Amino acid sequence: MSVQERLSASIAKRAYMASYRETDAGQSPGRPAALVLGTGDIASAIGRELFDLGWAVVLLRDHAVPVLRRGMAFDDALESGAAELDGVKAVAAASADALPGLLRARRGVVVANLDTAVAAASCGEAPAAMIDARMRKYAMPADIRPLAACTVGVGPGFVAGGNVHLAIETLPGQEGDVVTRGTTANPTGKAVPLGGAGSERFVYAPIAGPWQPGVPLGTWLEAGRTIGTLGGEPVCAPIAGCVRGMVRAAPGGVARGSKLMEIDPRPDATYIGVPPRARRIAAGVETALAPLTLSRIVARA
Repeated sequence: MSVQERLSASIAKRAYMASYRETDAGQSPGRPAALVLGTGDIASAIGRELFDLGWAVVLLRDHAVPVLRRGMAFDDALESGAAELDGVKAVAAASADALPGLLRARRGVVVANLDTAVAAASCGEAPAAMIDARMRKYAMPADIRPLAACTVGVGPGFVAGGNVHLAIETLPGQEGDVVTRGTTANPTGKAVPLGGAGSERFVYAPIAGPWQPGVPLGTWLEAGRTIGTLGGEPVCAPIAGCVRGMVRAAPGGVARGSKLMEIDPRPDATYIGVPPRARRIAAGVETALAPLTLSRIVARA
C-alpha cells in the first residue's frame, strides 16, 4: 500500500468514525465492533486506537501467554474490574451476556475471558473486524477469516489471503507495514534492543514451578537483586534498571522458559502508557481496516 493510499484511507476512516461521535454513544446502532485477540501491550494499543476512533472493542485474554507489560496493557481489568491506558478506560465483562450492554454503553474497551467464537456470537451482531494480536511467534495460527468481515493478523505466522485477510509486520524497522498478500516476516529470534540491552534484559524461568514476584512494576533495581522466587528459589535481576514488565504471581506454576520479568536500563525508562513500537503497530492496523471503513462510507452515502 503506497503512502498516498495509506493517507487517503486513514483520512476516510477518521471521517467515518467521526460521524459516530456526533450521535449519542449509547444509541449508535451502526457502530462497528472489533474483536482483538490478546490483552498484552500490542493488543491493548490496537484496542485503544480503535476505541478512540469510535469502534466498539472487545479484547480477549490468551491464557497461554501471561501478560508481561501490565502497565502498558488493559489486562489488569480482568483482575480489578477496570484499567486505564493513556486516558482510555477498560472494563471487564463478567460473562458473554454482558458484552452487548457494555459495548453499547461505551464506558471503555471491554476485556473478557471468553472463547473467540463465543465472544464473536455475543457482540449483538457479527464483528466487522477481528485482529489476532496474541504475538505467538512460533504458533501456527488458525484461519480466522470466517469469523469476521475483515481479519488482521499481527506478527509472524500470518498469511494475507491465507489464514487472515490482511497482516501487519512487527519486525524492527517494518512495524506497522500492511501485508496485503503473502506471509509476514519470520521471527529473528533476537530481542529488540532497548537502551543497548537485548535478551539480557529479560528474566526467563529456568525451570517450571510456582512463581511469586517480589517487587512491583516501576521499581528501580541494581543487578543481582532478588526480584522473586520460582519453585521456592530466589530469582535475581540480570541487569540494573526499571522493572518494565512482571508477570503476575502463579501459584499453579509457570512453564520452563517463559518470560517472568523485563528490565529497562534507560535513565528515562517508564512502565506505563503505550510504547512507541506498539503505537506504530496499532497505526498499521488502523490503515489495514481503512478500506473496510471506506466501503461503509460509500454504502451510507
